[in-house]
Formats: sequence, structure tokens, C-alpha cells
Amino acid sequence: MAEWVTYKNHQIKTCSQHLGDDRWMPKALAWLSMGGRAPMKTLQGESHEVSNTESKANVIALGKAKKWVDQQQ
Repeated sequence: MAEWVTYKNHQIKTCSQHLGDDRWMPKALAWLSMGGRAPMKTLQGESHEVSNTESKANVIALGKAKKWVDQQQ
């Protein structure tokens, strides 16, 4: 599992899910790390975003999490 990444006062961790064979579902956790009491948010990819490697899925998941953070501001 990846390390926590700081992005605009949020912490993000990718944790893409292995679906079997060479299929990985993008998945990330995000939460406001400074001054916030919001619960952790789980962000998951769409079925068309399933990747053939964990690293590719994690890149997609990180992008989705950053987009979600941007929308919260």
C-alpha cells in the first residue's frame, strides 16, 4: 500500500483493490488533515477505469482523489 500524500491540506492514500487476474480497481482514501472534523472519504473508480496493474490503478485513484479535494474547496 502506498504512503500518505499531502495535497491541499488533505491526506490521500491509494489502496487499489485487486479483483483477480490482472484487474485492479482504483481506490483511494482522503481526509482533511488540518483543522477538519470531516470523516475519511473513500473514492473508487468506475468499471471502465479498471487497470491491469496496481500502479496504474493507483495513479487513477490519486487523480480522482485530488479532483475530489479540488471540488471541496
